[in-house]
Amino acid sequence: MNTSPPMKEFLLVLIPTLTVVPPAVAASLAMRKISSTALDGMTRQPEIAGQLFTSMIVSMALVEALVIYCLVIALMMAAKV
Repeated sequence: MNTSPPMKEFLLVLIPTLTVVPPAVAASLAMRKISSTALDGMTRQPEIAGQLFTSMIVSMALVEALVIYCLVIALMMAAKV
């Protein structure tokens, strides 16, 4: 890609921003839903709170992994500009 220096600097900011910010917002909303649902389940059935907590942590880790993958893709795309 043969662009002028100001355009290259602009792309270095724009590409990672557009690649990371929307998935991060979606992940935060998903984590909010996961935690509120798990806490609701824990209050309704306290005897399975340990199982729900474990499921909640695993689910949040999977959601966070998707954001980390987006970050890696953003860094790879920025390296090519």
